[in-house]
Amino acid sequence: MSFLIVPNDITYLSMLQSFVIENAKIYKLPKELYNKLKLVCEEAFLYVIKNSFEDGEKTTIKIKIELKNSYFELSFFDRGLPLDLSLTKEYSKESLSMEGIEFFLIKEYADRVTWINHGLDGKEFKLSFKVPLEDIFFLTKNEIVKEKEKISLEDIEIRAFKDSDAIKISRIIYRAYGYTYPNEDMYYPEKILESNKNGELISVVSFDTKNDEVVGHYALERPNLGVIAESGQAVVSPDCRGFGLMKKMRILLENTAIELNLEGIFSQPVTSHTYSQQVNEGFGSSACGFSFGLVPQKLSFKQINSSLSQRESCFLYFKALEKRERNLFLPKQHTKILKQIYKNLDLPYKEKTPLHVDKEGVVKSKFSSDWGIGVIDVEEAGKNNFKDIKNAFYNLLFNLKADVIFLNITLEDGSIDELIGQIELEKFFFAGLQPSLLNNQDAIRFEFLNGVIDESKIKIYAKKSQKLFDYVLNEKKRVLC
Repeated sequence: MSFLIVPNDITYLSMLQSFVIENAKIYKLPKELYNKLKLVCEEAFLYVIKNSFEDGEKTTIKIKIELKNSYFELSFFDRGLPLDLSLTKEYSKESLSMEGIEFFLIKEYADRVTWINHGLDGKEFKLSFKVPLEDIFFLTKNEIVKEKEKISLEDIEIRAFKDSDAIKISRIIYRAYGYTYPNEDMYYPEKILESNKNGELISVVSFDTKNDEVVGHYALERPNLGVIAESGQAVVSPDCRGFGLMKKMRILLENTAIELNLEGIFSQPVTSHTYSQQVNEGFGSSACGFSFGLVPQKLSFKQINSSLSQRESCFLYFKALEKRERNLFLPKQHTKILKQIYKNLDLPYKEKTPLHVDKEGVVKSKFSSDWGIGVIDVEEAGKNNFKDIKNAFYNLLFNLKADVIFLNITLEDGSIDELIGQIELEKFFFAGLQPSLLNNQDAIRFEFLNGVIDESKIKIYAKKSQKLFDYVLNEKKRVLC
């Protein structure tokens, strides 16, 4: 990771471009990427200067570069004007005007474009470029397939990830799902290897010792290396189903999470079928939230294009590994359901006396263009919360065109009854609870759905989950009516 701080002056462009190219050389990026990086660097620098500062305003821009999960990430940090994409003209190839050309070129050449609001610390304009990798299709298309020896449970070893497993994990994902698996990174062995090395992914495998192959994979995802992790990326070879491998791998994952002193494991099982919900129930997890339209309708990856009939809705499940006692400011309107969720999760807490907050709070937001999802996090309660939420909400909805927006508000920093009344007027509805989400504090979840979901297609396994879903659905209807 490297940084450069330059004045918000275009005369420093050549210095910035040199910095970017030298980093590209350090990370051994192919030379054919250099011209693209120089061009995008120029357009992004111009774009930030033009849209973040008043005429004549003299300040600095911080540029950060890092290679993360096989993406070359170029970030521009500033503390200028809040981002307003509505001011950016749309460029048209048919038009003689050059208005909007910078942003058009940025979107054309960068693989991901992300805006992150850091609250009082300003904002980040992040451009991500895929480092060219061979995906599993090209690695296996000329592979000579050997006839497998028949195996039994005694031939399978449940163990932690080894470097040599990366290609084998990609192979089992490809064989089980073709190119329909929603997490594209799993098709690139290098990304699996890098993520396991930096701790953002903790993989365990079921290893077929007789055929030297991975026949099962399960992982914890920790993108921010926080106190909770998400379980997922689970697959078992069709030849080995019925061996109970998922349960065996989950036991090893949970033991690993305990060794890392994690507070808990969450997961987001889909509702187009009930199998993944049953798996979570079997592991002692409980539903604590529901997300309408979490997964994008369109899934695509090179050779295959497939789509769901609508955006996929998911439950949020959680299993506590460490049961710290919380000090909570439970909002009156949702106290009953929150108490029931805490009871189901078996998490201890104390209710605090309502406390009016008169300090400045902290609100941050981010947007994923790949998923069409915006997230607003109220990390600290404060008198400015609603104003900051509203600004972030309007930017995500009208400028960035988010399909779904989630709003997470800390329950451990002050009373939020008044704030809930205000956000419901903006059509945010209750969507559950997520323990230890915001700086290790519990958060109440709300959702804004910019579209329609056919609720008749949602399948639910457990009675407790049904009760939670019914509550969320009723709140959705009440708020939207």
